[in-house]
Amino acid sequence: MSDSVEPGADVVAWHITESWRRALGVPEIADDDDFFELGGNSLLVTRIVSYLRRELQVEVEMLQVFDTSCFGEFRSVVEESVARSKESAHER
Repeated sequence: MSDSVEPGADVVAWHITESWRRALGVPEIADDDDFFELGGNSLLVTRIVSYLRRELQVEVEMLQVFDTSCFGEFRSVVEESVARSKESAHER
């Protein structure tokens, strides 16, 4: 993703979903899906975190995946982080 393009909410949600799909090797993710019930482990958490940091330029902590293993909750947390990051960038 280019630095000159600010991701909209739909793009952010797509990347969050894609991070789980790729890491877990599943075709679809629902809001009530649990990371660990889908076969997630600490190695896969690092893949998700790396993907989101690279694609969304947002700081996601590994602990966030463990604390919010339900996809819908995790997506909300990351979307909030992206929004705060964008606000901080505009204030500079």
